[in-house]
Amino acid sequence: MTISIPGRSCAPKKTSMPNPNPPAAPAPAAGSETSAVELPRFQAGLWEYRRTLVSGQSAKPQLSTVRKCADPSADIREKIADLKKKNCQFTPLRRNQDHYLSSWVCQTPKGTMRFRDVLIASDPTSYQDMSETHSAQHVTQQKIEARRLGECPGLGAGTPLPRTPKPRRP
Repeated sequence: MTISIPGRSCAPKKTSMPNPNPPAAPAPAAGSETSAVELPRFQAGLWEYRRTLVSGQSAKPQLSTVRKCADPSADIREKIADLKKKNCQFTPLRRNQDHYLSSWVCQTPKGTMRFRDVLIASDPTSYQDMSETHSAQHVTQQKIEARRLGECPGLGAGTPLPRTPKPRRP
């Protein structure tokens, strides 16, 4: 989910700190429309996020890479909760094999923003997140490839991760 993930303004990331070693398998598939779909679980640790951002404002994609100690499962759930507090309206999460599809709408001072996100959960140590944001001004597409590199430096297995501080706005 766009929710997820680092570097999202209204999201991803993609970013809520449950068990540092959550169950490895994704949640069970939804068998019917009434079944609740849960987000997959990822292992906490040192993660690398490779982000490609394509905006209508620039013909050239913007690339960035971030490495940080993280619990992606917790980060995603926290970002969803934050968006719900801002009265963003979500459609029910859907799952098709290892693809998790979500969309939501948020009201901002500049108007309505619509989000669509596909999270592809390869396994508990990697995923790909593709999202699209639509506003009155432009459309932005983002792709994040995330993979766990190992344990966080200086921390043993099972040690709770320190929270990564959120950047403060000037």
